[in-house]
Amino acid sequence: MDLHQIQITYLPDQDRLLLKLSFAEKDKSARQEIDLLFTRRTTMQFWPMLLEAMGKQVKMSKPSAAHASSELVQMEHEASVAEMKDSGHFNAPLEDDVESWPLGKEAMLPENIQFHVHAKLPFRMEFTVAGGKNFEIAMGKRLLHGFCKLFQDAVEKADWGFTLEMLGNAPETPPAGMLN
Repeated sequence: MDLHQIQITYLPDQDRLLLKLSFAEKDKSARQEIDLLFTRRTTMQFWPMLLEAMGKQVKMSKPSAAHASSELVQMEHEASVAEMKDSGHFNAPLEDDVESWPLGKEAMLPENIQFHVHAKLPFRMEFTVAGGKNFEIAMGKRLLHGFCKLFQDAVEKADWGFTLEMLGNAPETPPAGMLN
């Protein structure tokens, strides 16, 4: 199954982000969905690790430009987000014809997230949830940057007192008291 759609929304009653990952066969049949909840703390731990993995992948793919990996990630991000906005991908509603939830209908908190990066392969994230269940998603550059933009927008709506910046825009030091 391939990743079909991604939706990230803020749940004010739980003060969490709901990440819906929709998977489908090539012919869009047999749709499955996995739902994850991200707390403020999980998000603050996840984001820097995600950016670090993205930077590593750029360094591996373009060793001669390793010194400028932050800038390359930022440029790729801007170009990918602009392309996705122009093509209307951010406006498509989440399809609700789910046939199964392989990890259950209840959204789960990720217990562990690992990133797998290789020079010429899609970026992979492996999520482990309660009971040791895990799943992996692979994303090409464009989809990965769209995923990042959805996360940034959801955190902005959550009004948690911080923003998710890409590598080239990240402040040198986080504000005091950020992890409390």
